[in-house]
Amino acid sequence: MVASTSKARAWRHSHPGAAPLLVVALALAAASQARAQWMSPGELARAHGKLDHDDACGKCHKSGHRVETALCTECHDDIGRQRSGGDGLHGGRFRKQDCGHCHVEHRGKNHKLIRWPGGAKARFEHDITGFALRGMHAGTACGDCHTKKNRRGAQTLLGLRSECKACHAERDVHRGRMGDDCGSCHNARSWTSAKLDHFDHDRARFKLKGKHSDLVCSACHHDPPRYRNIPFESCQSCHRDPHRGRLGDDCKSCHNESRFDDVRMQRGSHPGLSLGGGHTRVDCARCHDRGVRSAPSRGNRCVSCHEPVHEAPFGNDCKSCHHSIRWLGLPERIGRSAHGLTAFALEGRHQGVACDQCHDPGHPRPERFRQLQFQHCRDCHEDAHGGKLSRYGDGDCKSCHDVSGFRPTRFSVEQHAHADFPLIGRHVAVPCASCHRIEPPRLDFTLEHQRCADCHENPHGRQFERELREGGCGSCHNPVAWNLPNIDHSTWPLQGAHGLVACASCHTPSEDDRRAGSGASYRGVPRECEGCHRDPHLGQFRLSEPLRRCDFCHGNTHFAIERFDHTGKAGYGLEGKHAELECAACHRQQTLRNGMETTRHRLGYRNCKDCHADPHTEAGR
Repeated sequence: MVASTSKARAWRHSHPGAAPLLVVALALAAASQARAQWMSPGELARAHGKLDHDDACGKCHKSGHRVETALCTECHDDIGRQRSGGDGLHGGRFRKQDCGHCHVEHRGKNHKLIRWPGGAKARFEHDITGFALRGMHAGTACGDCHTKKNRRGAQTLLGLRSECKACHAERDVHRGRMGDDCGSCHNARSWTSAKLDHFDHDRARFKLKGKHSDLVCSACHHDPPRYRNIPFESCQSCHRDPHRGRLGDDCKSCHNESRFDDVRMQRGSHPGLSLGGGHTRVDCARCHDRGVRSAPSRGNRCVSCHEPVHEAPFGNDCKSCHHSIRWLGLPERIGRSAHGLTAFALEGRHQGVACDQCHDPGHPRPERFRQLQFQHCRDCHEDAHGGKLSRYGDGDCKSCHDVSGFRPTRFSVEQHAHADFPLIGRHVAVPCASCHRIEPPRLDFTLEHQRCADCHENPHGRQFERELREGGCGSCHNPVAWNLPNIDHSTWPLQGAHGLVACASCHTPSEDDRRAGSGASYRGVPRECEGCHRDPHLGQFRLSEPLRRCDFCHGNTHFAIERFDHTGKAGYGLEGKHAELECAACHRQQTLRNGMETTRHRLGYRNCKDCHADPHTEAGR
């Protein structure tokens, strides 16, 4: 200011006649600066820099100099939701305070917008948010927790939940097994100082039962304690095996958690040999001649104690048939279970067939057993179809049936493709009985009628008689879907949005169709726009010159006009300030005498005075 004053004084000495002009210029400059200061109290912060112009004052102010909170929440809708819902800091303690109480503007673009309670961000009392920072949380920087950004791309302090899993879910070493209430065991001071006095061990993967429930924690978790990666897959993870692995690793087959010396050897758990049947009455020492913890010296095979009695070479695996330790008089089920070792395993319905039905006692033994014929189903079963299906699957029943039962059939769509009428499209989902209408049992599957009209009603009346004579329904339709016809629409191409319109939107039944009880009419459908679409302009372009068709302005992709050529189509170029106006500024909604409303597009005036008052007349001043 001093430099400017010195320059002005020097200039005044060199131009003595211009001094009065200088005084006037300085006065005008001071007045202009005063008006600018009156209009704006100062520069906006950088975050609101886009609003730092005269036209944007209404974004924050309504009247006077007061900031309207309702205007703030129009942009900051996330805070608005907190205030209306009573959530968070803005919806709790500061719900009834205006935004300007804590957020002060017009202090310069480098000014921070938040006036923190307590005087500074570092002194903010986090308790008022409902989540007090204690323990390890007290030394955590704000940015370590508040990492979210709002929809405007700016960092926000809103939206954090107070439960532990909101921040520590990825570090949950329990992987959700202990629930979501971390505070039941841990605190904010130290994660490792867990309080486990009342911990329910049933929530862990290893339940404490029997003698395990009397143990102190350090017996398994050691001191200092370790809670992860404690092995417990088998009893040997913690206990020494006195049998040194000779009896396997399933300790629970003999022992329990209540008492180790309460040994109960299960019949099926005795290693190497079942204790069922006659072995139940045998004393342990009779076999375990070297002690109960040692295997018998003679081994554990049947032939170690019992001499073979079979003359046939059935091998030494006696338990394959005598697994119940019943030596004589084996029931039929033993023979059935061993039937899988033969060339014909008993499966499905064959399992319930009496032995004599296949192995006829009236036949000699070789013919009854070893020479029995069973290569084909017809060796035993009569052909219920009388040979009419012999061309399928080499005439064998297995192409359609299996041993589970004669019904349901396994005749598939793929097999039907080789029949006289392949199943295509919707025919695949049609139940067999819809076409094969013979009363059960359906043994004859031949069909005489296979034309569309034999099963389907003609909904079109006489509209397509020529097409039906030449190619039938298949001229337009296919079995994939009735509503997806193969129609050549080239006489009126379906372009743009018309390609997405359902057929019934244009082809609707007429009164004649309804009286005749037929479907929609497909001939004589109007092709002009006004034949299907309502005129939203209420005749402005149809009833007054120059007449305009719909396609003069609109395309067939969508009704809305993306860019209207105002010069070429309306004959009135939008230049200067006119180019910035919204369409509704000139083309306003009008209510007609019949009560209908429409936008007036043909205005009927083109001169300035038709819209603007003359500011140079007395009336316009």
